[in-house]
Amino acid sequence: MASSRLRRINPAFLRRVDERTFTDNERMILDMVRHQGPISRAEMSRNTNLTMQSVVRLVDGLIDRGLLKAGDRVVRGPGQPSRSIHLVADAAFAYGVSIMSDAVSVVLMDLSGRIHASAIHAVDIPVRRTVVEHVKKIFKKLAGDAGVRRERIFGVGVATTGYFVGNAEVNPPAAMEEWALVDLEEQLAEAFDLPVWVENDGSAAAVGESLFGAGQRYRNFVYIYIAAGLGGGLVVDGRLVRGFRGNAGELTGILPLDKRADRPTLSLLLKLIRERGVKIETITELVRKFDPSWPGVETWLERTGGPCSAILSAIAAIVDPEAIIIGGRVPSALARALAERSTYFSSPLRGRERPFPALLAAEVKGDAAALGAASIPLKEHFFG
Repeated sequence: MASSRLRRINPAFLRRVDERTFTDNERMILDMVRHQGPISRAEMSRNTNLTMQSVVRLVDGLIDRGLLKAGDRVVRGPGQPSRSIHLVADAAFAYGVSIMSDAVSVVLMDLSGRIHASAIHAVDIPVRRTVVEHVKKIFKKLAGDAGVRRERIFGVGVATTGYFVGNAEVNPPAAMEEWALVDLEEQLAEAFDLPVWVENDGSAAAVGESLFGAGQRYRNFVYIYIAAGLGGGLVVDGRLVRGFRGNAGELTGILPLDKRADRPTLSLLLKLIRERGVKIETITELVRKFDPSWPGVETWLERTGGPCSAILSAIAAIVDPEAIIIGGRVPSALARALAERSTYFSSPLRGRERPFPALLAAEVKGDAAALGAASIPLKEHFFG
């Protein structure tokens, strides 16, 4: 039976792809073609525990539903020659929305993960109705610019700040009172007339980095999300780990209350540079115009280095990931500088210390949270 999210999808989309719940094997085939395609049916059989007959049946069914297609290239090998199988990238699209402290970022992504259009605009974030109406206008413009018709839009991923206290209830910062403690998935789905997946911005950015950045080399990492506040996400074996309540990666919670004011946030950086005469009004403007020589940047690095080292050391001790990636809205130059200033707490035994995770700046170009948010509906439904 279709989920409540699927029942919100417009009927034209459901009819076009003969929508129904995908089996685990169908998801496996789609995921394989997405990552390894174009690929032959024989290769699919060799790479799985499925017989050739099962692969042919699954692939033919997905072709009939418009999600796969046979290419022109003939693949030769054991048995009869066959055509390569490709993903139909424009079979489904999703919007990704990143709701930030002073702006909203939106991307339009196809089934292959390609971004067809994007936009970022300043908006009065505390007023939910204002944001929703603005996002709806952006949706219409991006789809129009990309030539994507509505019946191909599958859903919307939304990344926002705060921690979960219920299934889709977020407890955001005090300034976002209208967003607090309501079922955002249900209310935004009604407003957008599309199914909605809500995720913490740090977790969404971790997904974006996993798919499009350093996660292509590191399948196990912790993402430190620096924006107005501080959050993060955990990826294990290439998959997002949300935790029991969806709050895995709430890195601020590592620090004692009296140390949290000095955690690395862009709110603190904005305060410090403005106190020293830099005429920057918002975090969006700070990110766009960032200059590492601004007065206050060095003070920020000195103040945040200790708390950041504590967070890094706790992550290394508890999670032991391959890498820790510093990203979010923080400019790359500042992320690299923070990585250079921070250290792991070290206590060698017999002259040797346990191996620590690689520490690096995020590599995704653009808004990782919006990218990750867009991928979540497609990944969860079509790829498992």
